[in-house]
Amino acid sequence: MTDGRTGRVADGGAGRAADAVGDPEVELVLERAPGFIDRYLELVDGADGDPGAAAAFVELADYAAGLAEGVERFRPSLVGCLAAVEAVAESSENAEELIVWSFFDNLSPDDISRLDPWLGPRTRLLVDEADRSPDR
Repeated sequence: MTDGRTGRVADGGAGRAADAVGDPEVELVLERAPGFIDRYLELVDGADGDPGAAAAFVELADYAAGLAEGVERFRPSLVGCLAAVEAVAESSENAEELIVWSFFDNLSPDDISRLDPWLGPRTRLLVDEADRSPDR
């Protein structure tokens, strides 16, 4: 979709951010961290133009710290969920059905990759066995 005013492709602020960038380092950050673009644009507005790389990196540090805090805030719940999955995998006669077919079958491959560090040994074994199954 193009912007009727400028004729540019609508890009959620990326074009406006690119127009305001005066430093290749900031351009690289905006390319690799598109979630930061809105914060950067607020910085640009507050500075009435290019705020400079140092100010952008100060804002990036605050943004990254907030993201890390969010990860840490949810980590205990995530660990608890996967500890429960592991407990069922170890103790239930319905483990394969519940863990493999009800739980993992409803996760995307990307979700499974993200959860991998917290999977217990019995859970991994069930998933590996199911992956090798000819029924799969």
